[in-house]
Amino acid sequence: MLYIDKDLASIQEIRNLLLNAQTAFAQLQKLTQADLNKYSEALIQKLQQDGENGIKEFVAKNQYAKEEDELFLCQEFLKRFEETIQQEIYTGMIGGSSQDKVIEIGVPLGIVAVLLPAYPTYTLLVNLLLLALKSGNSMVLVANKLAKPSTMEAINQLIDFLTELGYPEGALSLAELTNDAGISELLLSDKLSLLINIGCPEYITKEFRTNTPLIYGGESSGPVFIERTADLEKAVKDVIHSRSFDNGILPGSEQFLVTETVIADRIKWLMEANGGYILTEEDTEKLVAFLKTSEKNVITNYNGQSANWLAKMAGFTVPEDTQVLVSVQEYMNDEDFFNKKLLCPIIVLYREPDWTLACVKCMNILSELRMGHTLTIHSSDWKIIKEFAMVKAVGRIVVNAPTACTAIGVKSSFSPSLILGGITTGRGYRSENITPRHLTYTRQVGFE
Repeated sequence: MLYIDKDLASIQEIRNLLLNAQTAFAQLQKLTQADLNKYSEALIQKLQQDGENGIKEFVAKNQYAKEEDELFLCQEFLKRFEETIQQEIYTGMIGGSSQDKVIEIGVPLGIVAVLLPAYPTYTLLVNLLLLALKSGNSMVLVANKLAKPSTMEAINQLIDFLTELGYPEGALSLAELTNDAGISELLLSDKLSLLINIGCPEYITKEFRTNTPLIYGGESSGPVFIERTADLEKAVKDVIHSRSFDNGILPGSEQFLVTETVIADRIKWLMEANGGYILTEEDTEKLVAFLKTSEKNVITNYNGQSANWLAKMAGFTVPEDTQVLVSVQEYMNDEDFFNKKLLCPIIVLYREPDWTLACVKCMNILSELRMGHTLTIHSSDWKIIKEFAMVKAVGRIVVNAPTACTAIGVKSSFSPSLILGGITTGRGYRSENITPRHLTYTRQVGFE
């Protein structure tokens, strides 16, 4: 029997991919923005015309998320990307003139490595490849240790399509033999120009040091505040729609709902009337017990599963039309299992006497749980909205809208991106939605 050292295999794979990416980058530097645009446009058109089968296969094999939501998300993202980012110039001459005596040149960084989350959406994979294509960088995608084979299969299919079109071989690649030894090799490599970490905080520790600039893409959920002057029915419907969209795996979807005591009963009634199920104490005990067991099981993991599936697996019954499970809590507790990243349709409801204390509660959630890349507020009081906007340590604030598709720019004027900069979580150095601009630098040329 042949014994293979998994650490050595992972290290060698990383070394090979980085070397190939370095060679391919030399070829990419010869391409103009117009050349790069042909590849990104070809990928967009392929997915718009016949991407449905690939998405359906992705969801069916991965057994998480919702097929209809994944299809909607991908098509809407591609539409927004084509309308905005696809029209922009990121490499070559990007501004200025000899008359202005300043010329600006966009320059690709080189090799970009991406640490993928365990439960990516199909659109995130597409988003990353488009970032590489538009910016002219080589990109090494690193599969999560918990990633299913079907995720890697989907990535390889997209890369193969581009390679067949003539895109430099090795410019886009996937590391599949991922383990901690391989990650350490990657982080220490002097070939790497930029590291994008999407929802893998375990690799931002003393054990995994790197001198490479880091962009941290927040994967976890955030808080939402419903204030008494809001359109309460719309606010509740927005929260439930957003939290249940794609079964809660999109970044920023509302895991923590903070409201005022005076409207708390109305909020609870509206939630139950619109697909929310208020957990009893017994339900909560059963759900937590299941979640603790499920998080260690790849086959029955709770991430990306529906509210009905969660209830059934936990051993209690909910109405068939249930979209989210709601746990009413009096205060934050470090031992509360719900106070952690949950990529599934569970909402924790907190009640505070007034908006000022609700503001403090949101700040505590953002700082103590390090989930601070996005905050949502529902209110018609501009003074309160402004107060939240001025003092909350977040990269983006969503006002009176469902967070999931708004924060990522699919249904808003934010830049279309599923990579939400997470500097306000204490990680990385960017706060905004990540676009090809963040994968380039500007070289200025000045004249006397």
